[in-house]
Amino acid sequence: MKKLGIIGGIGPEATIRYYNDIIKGYQHRLGTTQSLPELTIESINMYHMFKLLDADQLTQVADYVSDAANHLQQAGADFGLMCGNTPHIAFSQIQARTKLPLLSIVDTALAHAKQLHLHRLLLLGTKFTMSNDFFSRPFQDAGIQICLPSQEEQDWLHLKIVKELENGIVNPATKLQLMQMVNHLINDNDLDGVVLGCTELPLIIEPTDLSVATFDIAKIQIEAAVNTILGNDVLH
Repeated sequence: MKKLGIIGGIGPEATIRYYNDIIKGYQHRLGTTQSLPELTIESINMYHMFKLLDADQLTQVADYVSDAANHLQQAGADFGLMCGNTPHIAFSQIQARTKLPLLSIVDTALAHAKQLHLHRLLLLGTKFTMSNDFFSRPFQDAGIQICLPSQEEQDWLHLKIVKELENGIVNPATKLQLMQMVNHLINDNDLDGVVLGCTELPLIIEPTDLSVATFDIAKIQIEAAVNTILGNDVLH
């Protein structure tokens, strides 16, 4: 068994989900509720990280997040993960600053997309995820096309993520507008899947909401984390 370290707080709702779902997945795999995985959470200030990203201070982001990773290693973690997609904008810099192996949400998502033979995906997430190519580029390099909302739609979605979803608020009016936007993009671009590229988006978009595959990158990373805890190492 390996001990997991979670860099949490990015955001709080996702951190709670990761903790609960990793435990449930672990127990399901073992076939018992009488065992729990050992893990440690280091919760960081997501809003401080956002300010650094707004100022394009990626070095400071890497320093800040890697400090959390190093704390987890000192606490005995064998591997770690960030329970948010946005800080993966500096993943390589963060990994270079810590000896703790980190499970990339981009890598686990791409591996899953290849297994499903998906070809044209809509990417939703924070403005940092949608306006940069750290997530989309590996998919495109693998021959998977990534479609993005318009700039106006990206700005609107980022605001709703930060002001509502990151605080656990699911507004029916927001969901209605989001579904209209997503369905319009699906139909206009002949898409076969929608990437929930922010780990809070599953709060407002469920698999039954859409006519195409709903690509929950948090769920995929959680499953990979359980595999690694149990010794089926996906880290290289």
